[in-house]
Amino acid sequence: MSIVDFSKAKWIWGADNKTPDQKIVIRKKIEIDEVPEECFAYIACDTKFWLWINGELAVFEGCVFRESVAGGYAEKVDLAPYLKKGENTFAFLVQFYGNGGRNNTDSGEAGFIFSCDALELYSDESFLVATHPAYVKTGEPYPAYLFGGYNIGFDAHLDFGDFTEPDFPEIEFEHATVYPNNVWGECVLSPLPLIKLYDEEKADYTETETGAVATLPYAMCFSAIFEVEAEGGEIIDIRSDRYNVNGGPGDEFHNYNGHRIEYICKEGKNEFWCPMYLYGEKMIVTCPDSVKIKKLAYQESGYDTKRIGNFKTDNEIFNALVEKSIRTLYVCMRNNFMDCPDRERGQWIGDVSVQAPQVFFVFDDEAKKLLKKSISDFINLRKGDVLVGNVPGHHFSELPSQSLVAISKFGLLGEYYSYSLDAEMPKMALEPVVNYLKLWSYDDRGLLTPRSGNWRWFDHLWNVDEDVLENCLYVSACKYALEMAEICGNHEFDSFLQERIDTISANVEKYFWKNDHYASGNFVDDRANAIAMLSGICPEERYPAIRKVLLTVFNSTPYMERFVLKALCDMGYIKDAYNRMMSRYYNLAVNENSTLWEDFFILGTRNHAWTGCPLEIAFKYILGFKTEDGFNSYTIDPVDGIFKEIECSFNIAGENVELHLKDEDGKLTLQ
Repeated sequence: MSIVDFSKAKWIWGADNKTPDQKIVIRKKIEIDEVPEECFAYIACDTKFWLWINGELAVFEGCVFRESVAGGYAEKVDLAPYLKKGENTFAFLVQFYGNGGRNNTDSGEAGFIFSCDALELYSDESFLVATHPAYVKTGEPYPAYLFGGYNIGFDAHLDFGDFTEPDFPEIEFEHATVYPNNVWGECVLSPLPLIKLYDEEKADYTETETGAVATLPYAMCFSAIFEVEAEGGEIIDIRSDRYNVNGGPGDEFHNYNGHRIEYICKEGKNEFWCPMYLYGEKMIVTCPDSVKIKKLAYQESGYDTKRIGNFKTDNEIFNALVEKSIRTLYVCMRNNFMDCPDRERGQWIGDVSVQAPQVFFVFDDEAKKLLKKSISDFINLRKGDVLVGNVPGHHFSELPSQSLVAISKFGLLGEYYSYSLDAEMPKMALEPVVNYLKLWSYDDRGLLTPRSGNWRWFDHLWNVDEDVLENCLYVSACKYALEMAEICGNHEFDSFLQERIDTISANVEKYFWKNDHYASGNFVDDRANAIAMLSGICPEERYPAIRKVLLTVFNSTPYMERFVLKALCDMGYIKDAYNRMMSRYYNLAVNENSTLWEDFFILGTRNHAWTGCPLEIAFKYILGFKTEDGFNSYTIDPVDGIFKEIECSFNIAGENVELHLKDEDGKLTLQ
């Protein structure tokens, strides 16, 4: 990680920098004799900033969320495209959350810092600051505690005009207050691209008795834009169709509210663009009859990566499933991988393990940076020797099962390395992984003493065979630690890992094998038998018995369904995996949403990261895609008898590869 040198700049804000939910404007004018070809600035804040240069938007929602440690991130921004000879005006809108969510932490103080050596411009008392008067507190309902930030309240009566314009009067501004760096720490250069803001699009909407509903082309993070005529004093409420979400299976009685906009109209024409985003497939506007809607529009925003991968067949239901998987993946990417953008926005590491292989098939190299950051978060933000399941964020906790998945070959670490061959990862992870594995001890049977963590969770719903799952996942993690040791050339932990593998594997066989399935009790769990196979504990001669379990038992949610499908595929039963997948995913494939639900029973969130594994199944198993050198070359071994035709594309060695396969006499051939 690269530490940003802010030694010439000062942390600044207004006179009050401890009140939550502040939105301030910072302005600075300078004279430039010549515009340089490149002009890099480093900018950091708690929590988010937007930058306009000479009235043109240069940065949309800058600053990656702070981590669960003292330091935050700084953005590197090239100012040159926006500069001109003569006077230049910099205008920032800076938002301080002052609270913590699943994906952000709170330093306790608002702060902003700017450094540009090329212009010899550094934040200090000469920068002008004003609290934006129109951003106000809203009434209830408020966002759920899982979200960082607050609702967006805006009173048009109090607006002081377009502060981004160079000639904006600075009457209400004061010189910035400088603060000592007691809470922000050293800033690390962000490893991620800046958030991408797409073009403004007009929304197709239908007027209703209570306002209007605009249907967006697909689920997205969007900034709401509107123009209305009003008598003055009316309140417009804007939220998405994903505003209220229940907790999903196992937590169905808890409801979570997202963010919403509460706009107070002035008399006459009102125009508003909200820089803070909402998420959903519809924009729902509630307002009195006296408000006349003239325009509704939106701007999508999201992680800046280019989609390259496609996978289309002669089966439209399967095609819909793949497209929904891709959309689900994309909207769960921003400052971190999210389990869902409409309830938590937490980087649950089990969910990221499902997402990891998908990234390589459909997005360019920019997306891999977010994946590597997720590993860095997981390893470097551990709590002592505990690898917690959802960092960064204030509401973190250890789910031992998810951490064990993540450090296995079929989890985040293994999937990332197998497709990237990034040797930095195992060097960073090996010792922390082994120290985590040392937290488990044996019971009197030579099996693991169960580890509860903060939440002893393996999957939702019923018949979860926790004992088989924990022991088999642990063996998988130990085996991948040995692989990382081989990559690193560091064998100091080999004897510990091998002893654990041998002892637990033998006792899983002794206590849990029941002649035709693995079980610790009197029920059969598809998840447990799948992981027993993926861990390598189950010998090949038992594959037919495991196959029967996986074709007759349907306990898993979409999270663990990924491992059931992988187990079938890895045993060679790819057609069986396809048939099971299409049966279980059918409702999610054909419903009206552009993303995939949290559960097969249409519960929980309508967009959940752990549900997108059909994308991986399509490329890795149905196409039979393999790469041994980090996507520099590839082979395919397509499965006959499922599709009559496949058209797909992916990136190899920086080049886009397009394939067209067609059935000829029962065999898929390359056209």
